[in-house]
Amino acid sequence: MEESSSAVAQPICGNSTPAFADHPWLMVFGPGSSRRILLPDDGELTVGSDVACTVCLNGDGLVPFHAVIQFGAEEVRLLASPAGGLLLLNDEPVDDSRPLASGDAITIGPFTLVFHDRAGRGTRRAVLAYGAFRTRLRQEVERCLRAKGSLGVVALRLGGVDSGEPAVAVGAALASVRQIDVVGWDGGREILIALPETGDSVMVPAGRVLAAVGSVLADARAGVAQCPVDAHDADGLIAGARNAAFKAGVGVVASVASSVVSISLGDRPLLAADPAMRRLLALVERLASSDLPVLIEGETGVGKEMVALALHEGSDRRGRPFLAINCAAVTETLFESELFGHERGAFTGATATKKGQLEMAQGGTVLLDEIGDCPLHVQPKLLRVLETRRIARVGAVVELPIDVRILAATNRNLEDEVEAGRFRRDLFFRLATARVTVPPLRERPLDVPVLARDFLSRAFDSRGRRPPDLSPEAMRRLVLHDWPGNVRELRSLMEFCAATVEDDVLQAHHLPDSVARAAARWLAEVDDGSRAQGAAPSRFGPLDTRLQRSLGDEIRELEKTRILQALAATGGVRVEAARLLGMPLRTLVTRLAQFGINQPGRRMPPRAD
Repeated sequence: MEESSSAVAQPICGNSTPAFADHPWLMVFGPGSSRRILLPDDGELTVGSDVACTVCLNGDGLVPFHAVIQFGAEEVRLLASPAGGLLLLNDEPVDDSRPLASGDAITIGPFTLVFHDRAGRGTRRAVLAYGAFRTRLRQEVERCLRAKGSLGVVALRLGGVDSGEPAVAVGAALASVRQIDVVGWDGGREILIALPETGDSVMVPAGRVLAAVGSVLADARAGVAQCPVDAHDADGLIAGARNAAFKAGVGVVASVASSVVSISLGDRPLLAADPAMRRLLALVERLASSDLPVLIEGETGVGKEMVALALHEGSDRRGRPFLAINCAAVTETLFESELFGHERGAFTGATATKKGQLEMAQGGTVLLDEIGDCPLHVQPKLLRVLETRRIARVGAVVELPIDVRILAATNRNLEDEVEAGRFRRDLFFRLATARVTVPPLRERPLDVPVLARDFLSRAFDSRGRRPPDLSPEAMRRLVLHDWPGNVRELRSLMEFCAATVEDDVLQAHHLPDSVARAAARWLAEVDDGSRAQGAAPSRFGPLDTRLQRSLGDEIRELEKTRILQALAATGGVRVEAARLLGMPLRTLVTRLAQFGINQPGRRMPPRAD
């Protein structure tokens, strides 16, 4: 066997072991001889019959410059010469440009050149800009939810401007992650990393990345959010990881659970993990120290009364009465008496003097819930209370001083009510001295897992039972549901589960079919056969047996069949099977695991027909 050398392509001599892993090389087989040629790691080389070629070959069918091999950091490509000449790559003609992989065979005339690439080419990691990272993360989230996998997101905070160069930290982070991980950088002092299929062990790779970054920037810290445990969309995961990182100490990896804000309201806390709710609670904390009227707006069931209670408990009035009056539940004729009280004989049936709710809450706080239903004739008297801090009982001629803070809540747009003449403009502006809008639960997705666990725990504790764990499949259903009934609907659902679930783990099939069906119908399919089998009788007569199976089952069976056929057609080569099916390789690997297809990553022997 001959060895070849040139200024560019160096020979591999005897039994010496130049770094095969560090450089590409060619094994050249010709008529009666063979040789090995060490190739450059970058640039290009020419192959042909001309003596000026890097690899000079003499034989029939060659043109002076027959082919060019180009080397790059990410890939190697074979280019056919414009001068013509038959060029084959793995027995297929090449007339343009093709990528080269280790083991590829190039045929030029009577010569065969087997290409071997260096280890590690194509492993240089690309750092995505923030927008590109979000786009990629959305794709990973969809894959995670559909494949019932897991996904972690790490946010790294790099400290102040004096802590070092962030680009160095990005390089350290890149060197510490896997090939399937995705790294994003905003160009500033935050690095985002997506860690697919890490499950409950996500803190391990997150800690490894933080240690690598901390070796170059000592004040780094990290936060981790998981899908679907903490959030189900890209923005929610990024926000959750950022919140956790903000709460973490230097050199510490924190979870979303550790960043939850909790305000104690007696025997029940007000919890917030989502940035929208955290900002709202920060505003509530500032408003609590004042005596301003506050108008609390939001849909039914979002927790307006809890916000009002937080305003009361955060003020100097805590420990004194907190009264909530539902304006929609009080009869219009009795509203004034209920609110201000009445004197004996003020009207038929008034046999004794009665204190009103405002007077009974002396020193405390009154919440006028559903203030939009306050009768129009009572509104000017309520405005006077706000202005003078005095009340007059029905039938009284003397006003009494009161010391109460008045809060109001509504699920209506009071400005529209003012325009329609159903609410006094002056009262609206007085009540809305400060306004707090509680976002619906669907707009604060990070709160769903936190509240679900809290409500489930409380519901089971009230029954003297140990609360079950929430399975990932059940959590997927919960985070994808749009919660039209908001927090109240979630609390009621967890109370339903406490009454019906006896297992140690709350599974997806324990939840009503309506949960998340509109958002993702594929999640409502039968997962493990735990639902009752059999179809309900049809009033249209006997059902075709195919219709008694779910559409999802038929789709899965078809997908499995097609995958097996593609593997058989490609001799078990997964890359080729994925190309034949038109699906990403990662998706194919996930499906192989789902369907229990034991197919190792090597060629399978061809079938005997």
